[in-house]
Amino acid sequence: MRQKQSYNPIIPQVRDWPVVQLNKQRQAFLQAVIDESVQALLTTHQEANALRAMLHKTAEMELMRIQKKPWKADPPDEEAFWEPLATALASQSNVALPVILHKVVKRYVHEITGRFRISHYRLAQRAVTYTLAQLLNPIRLKGVRSLWKMRARLQEKIHITGAITQLRELARIGTLVMVPTHFSHLDSLVIAWVIHTLGLPHFIYGAGLNLFNSKLFSYFMNNLGTYKIDRRKKNLPYLATLKTYSSLALQWGCHSLFYPGGTRSRSGAIEQQLKLGLLGTAFEAQRRNYQAQGRTARKLFVVPVVLNYHCVLEAPHLIKNHLAAQGLDSAQVSSSHKLLKRATNFFTKDSSLFVSIGQAMDLLGNTVDEAGNSCDAQGVYVDTYQQFLDEETAMVAGKQYENHTKLLGKSIVKAYYKTNCVLTSHLVAFSAFVLMKQQHAGLSFQALLLLPPEKLVIPYATLEHTFAQLRAVILKLHQAGEVQMEPVLQTESLATMVQQGLTNLGLYHIRRPLLQNQAGDITTQDLSLLLYYHNKLQGYDLEKHIS
Repeated sequence: MRQKQSYNPIIPQVRDWPVVQLNKQRQAFLQAVIDESVQALLTTHQEANALRAMLHKTAEMELMRIQKKPWKADPPDEEAFWEPLATALASQSNVALPVILHKVVKRYVHEITGRFRISHYRLAQRAVTYTLAQLLNPIRLKGVRSLWKMRARLQEKIHITGAITQLRELARIGTLVMVPTHFSHLDSLVIAWVIHTLGLPHFIYGAGLNLFNSKLFSYFMNNLGTYKIDRRKKNLPYLATLKTYSSLALQWGCHSLFYPGGTRSRSGAIEQQLKLGLLGTAFEAQRRNYQAQGRTARKLFVVPVVLNYHCVLEAPHLIKNHLAAQGLDSAQVSSSHKLLKRATNFFTKDSSLFVSIGQAMDLLGNTVDEAGNSCDAQGVYVDTYQQFLDEETAMVAGKQYENHTKLLGKSIVKAYYKTNCVLTSHLVAFSAFVLMKQQHAGLSFQALLLLPPEKLVIPYATLEHTFAQLRAVILKLHQAGEVQMEPVLQTESLATMVQQGLTNLGLYHIRRPLLQNQAGDITTQDLSLLLYYHNKLQGYDLEKHIS
């Protein structure tokens, strides 16, 4: 299902949004996070020696972080706070360990938390609309100042498809946990625009503390309900506090967004190894809801979302990092005019992107209908309330959380592949890369990546033939509900599909992943970049269908 022009807000008044209500009770919420975090840590460290050792290790780790990995976003009094604590904890003198733990957790809570101001939200919405409109329609919107016209043009360029009606209905009756794929820095802007366009209340989400090094970014994000995640901190008090913050926000009904991939996909492929720590906090939130409210408690629903771009601006950097991590090199050549040309391309070309909303599921991986009822793989109704009660003892111990979170992660990955929308550009990239690899089957992968462009030429007719074979496979998968397709792949002629794919692929890049030479054959200026877009269709076993 594709979006219509506009949707009415499911909660008409912004002041009634859950995130606004939480902000009104901010002090009570923060105190609850502090109290629950301290109590959880005292429960697992009942012996004084164990508590002292944990706190001392925390202080030492923090001092090491301050020395080796300082950031602009760090509080200015870091050393003044941690050095006296480390000294006191290292001595054998009597110190009030629970008091120290409370001070540490309180500090972390105030580092993590943000506010939500309606005025900042409205300003941010205008900024997001303007920025995306300029990036996707730079020439056509020259001189256009009407926000309404910009939004209308964006609805033509940002294609929202999938379970839109279900998403809106579930947002009315439950709490959403949106889990998008992560390919670009633009993802957060796009998701924010989509949430607003679909008439949903604002979602809170965790952003890396390093992003707050920018004063302008920090100013806005600190007032949009965003909480900060410092991935340098691996100590128990910080991790416990962060998880309690996330869990309580969900219990208070705030829709939340997690990037389970953790960071942008370096290879360009759909994420398979998910980081599920924060996602696990949803289980505690659901259990607490059931304990407090019984069967009438709000359910939490997980909504997979897949973002697809014809061109990811950061792709050259990302694939280079991916190859380097595998000990591989590429033949990419830098240019002194690279940044200027890249910026020129970015603001003079027209593009579009696709946001696919997947079918929602409950925390146990069961599918749900628009009324929020859960069904297993056989279509049998599942009583999740009873399941949480049956496993309550194990849930409290935390062991079932870990098992269920892993199963949920597998369900999310499976949903990503079903929700993924195949674009002409990705299909032409996959076809061309496989043909070039077959053309040099005797070479190692490293040697293939280092080949010069003149060695990487395939006849246009061969590309078109392979593209047709793979499109037929994708069409069958689509009809079976295993993948989505860009509309042009279903309606246009073969030649039109291939040409559109070639035109859109890497639209903004200086070195094009694919282009036609003077003879009309297909070559590449950057094979590693072609690999990045080829990887978008990894996981569907397409290669075996190429003859």
